[in-house]
Amino acid sequence: MRWLPTDQPYTFRPPIPWDWMRPLGVWYSDRSWLREKYKVRQVEGQGWERVAELCGRGDSVLLAPNHSDHSDPHAILNVTQRHRLPLRFMAARELFDGGGLQAAVLQRMGIFSVDRDGADIAAIKTAINILSAGGSPLVIFPEGEIYHHHGRLDPLMEGVASILLRAAGKLAAGRKAWLVPVAMSFRHDAEVEQTFEGRLAAMETRIGWKPRSWEDVDARILRLGAGILASKEVELFGDTGQGALIGRVRQMCDRLLAEVEERRGRDGKASTAPERVRALRQRMRRALLDEGNPPGEEERRGLQDDLYRVFTALQAHSYPGDYLLEQPSLDRRAETIMKLEEDLLGECGYPTWREAKVVAGEPIGVSDLLASGDLPEKGGAGQLTLLLEEVLGALIARP
Repeated sequence: MRWLPTDQPYTFRPPIPWDWMRPLGVWYSDRSWLREKYKVRQVEGQGWERVAELCGRGDSVLLAPNHSDHSDPHAILNVTQRHRLPLRFMAARELFDGGGLQAAVLQRMGIFSVDRDGADIAAIKTAINILSAGGSPLVIFPEGEIYHHHGRLDPLMEGVASILLRAAGKLAAGRKAWLVPVAMSFRHDAEVEQTFEGRLAAMETRIGWKPRSWEDVDARILRLGAGILASKEVELFGDTGQGALIGRVRQMCDRLLAEVEERRGRDGKASTAPERVRALRQRMRRALLDEGNPPGEEERRGLQDDLYRVFTALQAHSYPGDYLLEQPSLDRRAETIMKLEEDLLGECGYPTWREAKVVAGEPIGVSDLLASGDLPEKGGAGQLTLLLEEVLGALIARP
């Protein structure tokens, strides 16, 4: 999980789609990102004929994938281009913050920015307008973060459901709104196992340990995780926690959030850790960027420190402690090592080839649910989010 800028002003970047440029953009994405950067040799797609059919008749289609890997958007682009779908993406502002050529190309590919820590009205309105117009499927990742565990779904944000419900109310007669769960998964070549020793050794050396080459891989991963956790506990609390690793990770997340909420206030509507993190970051970034009443040096330092604590809480939340132990497969070992590398070394390693699978599940007929009364017009975002979690979770669990 990467640290996000906290005190930089945000400028919304709207989509400026040049659909004639899409084949070239996807070719570049495949070559430079999927293959060279992320080592994805092949992308298998399933269920996309139905999505193409719905878009072809002008319906409103929102694609909601799980977010397990940095290559997810590129894999989706690869699959949807085969069906000539004029895809639109809501993407994190960090991809646009540098401006220049990258931002311009993203906008021409139909990608627009969103400030995940703010009430980004421009992004929400843009998403609703795209869905209301129909024909172009819109991709929004409802987990909101990249969690590096394709076999486990994190609690979803309600924003995706809320946007689609608002768009559904604007559709002309005869057109319908659909929510499509999309399951993303990755399979590593067997050769990746040969890289585990060197990569674990590099991380063990980074924290001052002698590489434990004689030890079982799973034991090394867990020991390394415990070592990193203990270091964070000492940094933030002054001493190490007690008890099993899974419990300590959860305790760290809860304790950090509770401490910051005591100082900065808590949003009563935020229940999950990601929702609490988002509410706190939004509140603190607003204070950091307040031009009318800018924070003093000491206050700024305190806000930055609390933002770091909130970021660390989200990092802790992103480690489901039983993910590796539940099913110690090659892919789960590889994913966990990648996640540790990103958090400890700043970047994931992609040393061997992988294969991606992008499955579009059975579309959820949101318009039909509204018409039948099974989904209320107002206040239905929570109910629709729970339905998406259930369907997408089952889709991910399928072999």
